[in-house]
Amino acid sequence: MKKTLKLVSAIFVLLILFTAVFAACKDSTNPVDAITVGTTAVIEKAVRGEYNYDMLASGNSEIPLVYQDAEGSFHPLLADYATEDSKFWTFTVKENMKWSDGKEVTAEDILFTLQYSDAFEGATNFAGNSPKYKSYSLSEDKTGITLELSSANVRELSNMTSFRVMPKHVYENKTSDEITEADGRVVCGPYVLTSFNPEANTLTYEVNPYYPQKPNVDKLVYKLFSSPDVMYAALKTGDVDTVWIYSAGIPSSYANSLKDSDLKFTSSAALNAPAVLMFNNSIAPFNDVNLRLAVSYALNYESFKSLFGSEYAKTPNRGFVPESTFGYKETEQLKTDYAKAEEYLGKSGYVKGSGGFYEKDGKVLEFGLTVRSSNATHLRYAEVVKICLEQFGIKVNIDAVDATTYNVKTSNKFAGENNTTVSHQAAINGFTSAGMGMVNGLGSIYVDKNHAVQGGCQVSDAAFSEILAEMSAAKTPEEYVAGAGKLQDYYAEKAPLIALYRDNVLFAYNSRLDGFTVDATFGINNVNSWFSVTLSK
Repeated sequence: MKKTLKLVSAIFVLLILFTAVFAACKDSTNPVDAITVGTTAVIEKAVRGEYNYDMLASGNSEIPLVYQDAEGSFHPLLADYATEDSKFWTFTVKENMKWSDGKEVTAEDILFTLQYSDAFEGATNFAGNSPKYKSYSLSEDKTGITLELSSANVRELSNMTSFRVMPKHVYENKTSDEITEADGRVVCGPYVLTSFNPEANTLTYEVNPYYPQKPNVDKLVYKLFSSPDVMYAALKTGDVDTVWIYSAGIPSSYANSLKDSDLKFTSSAALNAPAVLMFNNSIAPFNDVNLRLAVSYALNYESFKSLFGSEYAKTPNRGFVPESTFGYKETEQLKTDYAKAEEYLGKSGYVKGSGGFYEKDGKVLEFGLTVRSSNATHLRYAEVVKICLEQFGIKVNIDAVDATTYNVKTSNKFAGENNTTVSHQAAINGFTSAGMGMVNGLGSIYVDKNHAVQGGCQVSDAAFSEILAEMSAAKTPEEYVAGAGKLQDYYAEKAPLIALYRDNVLFAYNSRLDGFTVDATFGINNVNSWFSVTLSK
């Protein structure tokens, strides 16, 4: 591991030298005056702590400690990193990093952010019965912090791709009521928000003069759209240069209509899971594994690919995770097999009744399928699930609810805040790249009943818990991969959730531009893009 870290350090030095040369030759890189980005993200305040704003700002101003490229490799962003045993992780703030008010970014800011989220956001970094970190130490010059995990985690960097540091000197000793709008916009990225115009639905970012390097794009303008139809029409006509939706690309239904436009396209392998049928494993009817398996064989996966996928679309494996995931294991591919579906229902005592639906003790087999009413694509997923299963003989009642109700029904955090428990029977969901990689990875936070925030599948049986414990205890990548393989075997055998289809993530941008990069977490809207994008020659 020491040799690996030395090699990484050497590579990083070369990258710094390359950046310096790049900056010196700036005049020859076709700098861009402004880029307009369309998005359907709903932003009301444009300050830190507003989820949609934080996701957007992570690509320009609220930069995380590290980033993950389209191939899944990690790289320093705000901070360099090092470890020898995957238990002690050292993060060192890169040289000359400053807040947008001119103050230096220090490791004390990293520590303050971790402690702040413990105190005010319900996190357990150092708090609770099972804290994430056992101890910490700061370097003498306050540029580095070493965090000791309670147990080794070879994938700690995956948790840092969305960890945005707060300025201690701004937030310290202030209650939430005392934090001003200006406070919430002190950042350390290459841009600062200079205008938020709710009437015009625009956010304008200009270059942060305190950032060590100047990006190649002078101004970023984000245009907020309430309708994806209108947004993609604007992309087609050139009114916006590109579009961005967190943890998603352009749906194939829109991509096809854009093919004859003056646009360039790029794609990357997906690390997210945009189309998931999530079962509640703790309540009827899906506390019965036979019913979950029956549904897995009764769905028509070709329909999902043809209706929603691009030319890169694939039928998922029963192990659930995308092929590009670290620790991926080949498992059986999902398929439609009515005979197998009927066999599993028969094991639980169901027979097909005269009305065409399966029954037991005179009661029709049916369930509620919870979906966000505001997400048109997810509603279409739900409708296809309903058509497939009712053709086979399982009745589906679509439970379309607003976002708040959806979160209460499917998330431990929001259910707990409303003094209830996760209550959906099944739900349509989309898992982000960051979410897929958090904690033990492989989407396990969405499956684990004991996860503080997610846990939609409500799984807590001994076999699952033992696998998570093995993955958590892994001290080497090889040990982690072994545990990851067992988890995918568990997903395949128990079907706590199903990926409806797999696809590459597709992005498009105006042909006047070149050089966009893709980030595994934030897609085309990422810090590196604004240093690499140029005008087409």
